[in-house]
Amino acid sequence: MWPFKTKEVQQNTETKSHTIHISDELSSFLSAGYSGATAASALRIYSTSSAVFIPVDLISEAFSSIDPVIEINGEIIDIHPALDRLKQPNPFSTKKQLFKALAVEKLVTGECFPVAVGNPNRPPLELYAISPTNTNPVQGVDGAPQSYQVTGQTLTGVYNRVSDKSRVRFIADGLKEVQHIRGYSVKNNSLMRADSPLIAASQEARQHILGNNHNINILEKGGRVSLVFHFEDDMDEDMFENTRARVRSQYGGTQGEAIGVTAGPKMDIKNIGATNLDMDFLNLHESARNACAQTYHVPLALMTVDAATLDNYKQAITSLYDWAVLPLADSLFAGLTQLLLPRYDLDILNAKITYDKKKITALTARTLEELAARVALNLETDNELRPMLGREQIGSIGDVIRKPANMIPVDSDLFTTDAKLNADE
Repeated sequence: MWPFKTKEVQQNTETKSHTIHISDELSSFLSAGYSGATAASALRIYSTSSAVFIPVDLISEAFSSIDPVIEINGEIIDIHPALDRLKQPNPFSTKKQLFKALAVEKLVTGECFPVAVGNPNRPPLELYAISPTNTNPVQGVDGAPQSYQVTGQTLTGVYNRVSDKSRVRFIADGLKEVQHIRGYSVKNNSLMRADSPLIAASQEARQHILGNNHNINILEKGGRVSLVFHFEDDMDEDMFENTRARVRSQYGGTQGEAIGVTAGPKMDIKNIGATNLDMDFLNLHESARNACAQTYHVPLALMTVDAATLDNYKQAITSLYDWAVLPLADSLFAGLTQLLLPRYDLDILNAKITYDKKKITALTARTLEELAARVALNLETDNELRPMLGREQIGSIGDVIRKPANMIPVDSDLFTTDAKLNADE
């Protein structure tokens, strides 16, 4: 009867499925959480979803710009051979590139693996970061890693456990040492591997990826799932063909989306299938973004302009360092301390690789505000305040607390006879 059917056309809801091209392990990670999680699948989420990429990139970029220092018995040292090695880790990478790789891997997978090349009893000749996707720990009888098997193109081999005084080392071929910097895991007391922070936000990340793919599919098909134009009045064949051609020309979309047209006395437009409004993708996208931002402790003012003002943007940067960047630095620098400092004959009980807050530009404004408040209280000497700015003390003259000359003790009375005599003298 098509296209001249005059009876009421039965409306059938159309269901469409869209193939999303993702790997089996990524699909397992997104649908099953940590039970199907691997380092490779977590890193693919990082490279696929902007809701994950943006907070991770914010933190890792900020961390990679920090210049490390060494603290020995409370004294900060910024010149040392170990720091020189971190500044130029190997012929192919800069300090920023090495730190960026370690930070991204730690944030996304929950663990990272720096490797020192050279005689294990001497300062390393080179430093590298190997991917968690190429590193597999082998459990020993005590439940802890007995060795690490590294595959791939570089630094491959079996890194066996070696006891060295109060610490454990993993060395391969007498020339390569790996350090496993890992976070928390609900399995095996966190001794073997770490859980990816994305486990908690896996459903939101999946929602974000699939939602974006769905929207792209709709745009490629002209911006709608399907439309039916029904005219109740009968038409002859030529009029119907002209009408159908005009409707498809005006409403077919950029890709020439096929639109159904029927004839009848009245015109009725039916939108068959779920629209973007029905599926509420805008709110779903925002939900995914917020969940990932909270997972990584990134203030929303840095994730979207909707939540940003000049004042809270400044506060958000400070909060980013307090909640995300500096805790990451504490974790990574602790691991690098164990890997590097014993090779420079430094006791890790008294020395550590760390950062100097006074040299972090983003925290300088807060330091100045705190300093101004302490100066206003006038309870401390100059020598007590100058170290806040990294300034040296100025001798005994800086140990004096100065008060305005017109200030008098609380219980003094300038109008008594004794006070007048003292003033005359």
